[in-house]
Amino acid sequence: MLEELLQAIPIEAGTIQSGLELHSGIARLYPRVYGNLVRIAGSRATTGIIIVHPMSNFHGHHLLQPIATSGIPILGLNTRYAGNDAVVILENCLLDIDAAIRWVRERHGWQKVILCGFSGGGPLVSLYQRQAENPTITATPAGDPPDLTKTRLAPANALLLIAASPSRSQLYQEFIDPSVIDERDPDRRDPEFDLYAPGREPPFDRGWLAEYRLRQKARVQRIEDFVVAELKRLTGLGIRDRAFITHRTVADPRFLDLTIDPDDRAVGTIWGDARAANEAPGPMGRMSTLRNWLSIWSPTHSNGDSLKNLPHVSVPIGMMPMTADQGTMMVHGRAIRDAAPAHLVDFFPLKGMTHYFYNQPEGFPMAVNTIRSWMGRWGLADGAQGASQ
Repeated sequence: MLEELLQAIPIEAGTIQSGLELHSGIARLYPRVYGNLVRIAGSRATTGIIIVHPMSNFHGHHLLQPIATSGIPILGLNTRYAGNDAVVILENCLLDIDAAIRWVRERHGWQKVILCGFSGGGPLVSLYQRQAENPTITATPAGDPPDLTKTRLAPANALLLIAASPSRSQLYQEFIDPSVIDERDPDRRDPEFDLYAPGREPPFDRGWLAEYRLRQKARVQRIEDFVVAELKRLTGLGIRDRAFITHRTVADPRFLDLTIDPDDRAVGTIWGDARAANEAPGPMGRMSTLRNWLSIWSPTHSNGDSLKNLPHVSVPIGMMPMTADQGTMMVHGRAIRDAAPAHLVDFFPLKGMTHYFYNQPEGFPMAVNTIRSWMGRWGLADGAQGASQ
């Protein structure tokens, strides 16, 4: 029998800044983050998993019950930014994770904590563990608190990366539509580099593809130049931040051309049809503030890059990419694996599985059995005497 405990996790009042990056009065005045702890009723397990993403609501994550049923307690953690990607500041998310790790250790007796990043949570937990082991960040990319060199983050005992991206900034650059030539008018486009122009069919010419990638980088650079200049201008006027929209951010040629970085994925995206997703208001990176963009989406300024952070981590790293994932593809999983210390990494792709195991019930026991085996190898399971670190 499972029990689910939706509980408030206190965070220090000083970690909620007065700059109104949070738009909920309750969140600012009563600083809490919330987690759904799922476990077998009466369990006294001393090892558990915290699964997290910068903004997604993980209280109902699809892996909570399968993992808990196997005897591993798991906390689906929401950061202070749950449901609001437009204002996420990665560095503040680290403080929320720290509060959760301390809470499960003190309140529930966990002696070993496995910090799991799912999808965009992968670069978040990689950043967290690096800063917990050897803090280097003294401010956010916009120059705001926290100073992590003055904050003792509680390190996790291991990292688990499931369907994880290298960084959200890398995906943003690979996914963005380079045909947009006026950020204020998304209908002004260069038809030569419109992925969805009539008559454009895969496989795409590799010369055209190389130029397409260069134009994606150029568009991101134009946005970054705007963000830096606008933040400086507004600061001079005494204005802290401002929101803006980035249209058309779902145009990676790999969504249509399966010969580019081939794996087991099908045509399309994790948001459905690629062309429709490119026009929709919802997919990632659409709405931002200037400070949020620097922290999350900037390839120059964001700290959330697993490829840079994992080399500085000294705990076991379990990696579970999905070979049919339409979002974080196998090429991303291999890049993360190769960036991490080889003696700490276990790489276990799940053959044929998609990002969310949608209509794939066989994926759940496959994932749980793999996680349990990995935990046993590293002495992370209750009572296990695994490999030395």
